[in-house]
Amino acid sequence: MASPNPSRFDIEEETQELMTITNEQEGAGTWEGFSMKDAMIQASITKAKVMSKTPSDVLQELQRGNARFWGGKSIRPDASAFERRTLIMQQFPSVAILGCSDSRVPIEIVFDQGLGDIFVIRVAGNALAGWATKGSMEYAVHHLKVKVLVVMGHEGCGAVKAAQSNNTDIQKESPMLAKMLMQIKKDLDEDRLFHIRDARAHDREAVVTNVRAQVERLTQDAAIMQKVHDKELIIVGAFYEISSGIVDFFHEVSDLASTTGKGEAPSKGVQNRLMPTPTQSPQHTPKTTPTLTASKASGKPPDMLGRKVGILTNVRDSMDSDLRKSEEHVAQAIQG
Repeated sequence: MASPNPSRFDIEEETQELMTITNEQEGAGTWEGFSMKDAMIQASITKAKVMSKTPSDVLQELQRGNARFWGGKSIRPDASAFERRTLIMQQFPSVAILGCSDSRVPIEIVFDQGLGDIFVIRVAGNALAGWATKGSMEYAVHHLKVKVLVVMGHEGCGAVKAAQSNNTDIQKESPMLAKMLMQIKKDLDEDRLFHIRDARAHDREAVVTNVRAQVERLTQDAAIMQKVHDKELIIVGAFYEISSGIVDFFHEVSDLASTTGKGEAPSKGVQNRLMPTPTQSPQHTPKTTPTLTASKASGKPPDMLGRKVGILTNVRDSMDSDLRKSEEHVAQAIQG
């Protein structure tokens, strides 16, 4: 039986022992099957393993999974019959992702995750609008105890593109679709986007702007922000580039120094956890309320290093620089 308070070593040892016995039986053609009691024991072990992870651990696993996916090294973790049986009575995902309904963005595949790993909410334009979407996110946080909330947009999002149409054309759509597009439109800084002439840069910045708005909307939930304050939760935005398969993480809310009871929007400063400033040691990182971090798929512990940097004003240079750094870090993660 699993101990009441197993260490991470105990959890991994018991899990490996159960799976080894099952694999040996299957390989020898003498598989004896399993009982519901066996499945319940395994479920408790798996749940304890998931709950022992920190939010940073979970985010790194997503980064590594995406690195495997775009690097052509996906392991596509298919659950065995025994593992599927352990999921009958309960689920214990470590992350919830609000993504777009677009058929080109299959979230579990993009992050190379398996059954029961991710709690997925998909709506057109990954918009946090409506009671069903918001309620699903709250359920993931308060009942499933996920460690990371991700809002992920993607390259070539049709909903975001349509939301930039003029109001007259939008109102020609069916009532619910028009209402959805107008909600997304409110979150876009169209005056700023107008000055971005490069089509690809414009597309990316529009999607990123929409993602930022959804992340900031989540920070207005006091109960969710209390989880952030207690270091039980990270909220982060993400951009999936369909053409490369790479997911860039940005606009992360990872700490709240003081709780106002109403929640606070992310600060304008960005903390890059990959590079320390010359005058700042990795162990001492100034905090804002809340702290934002720009994480790339590096595979390195994201809470080891950090520095404050200002918002880059040149949109195209910023995006090109971010993409180059992301590719470098992910390549290092694969090689490691």
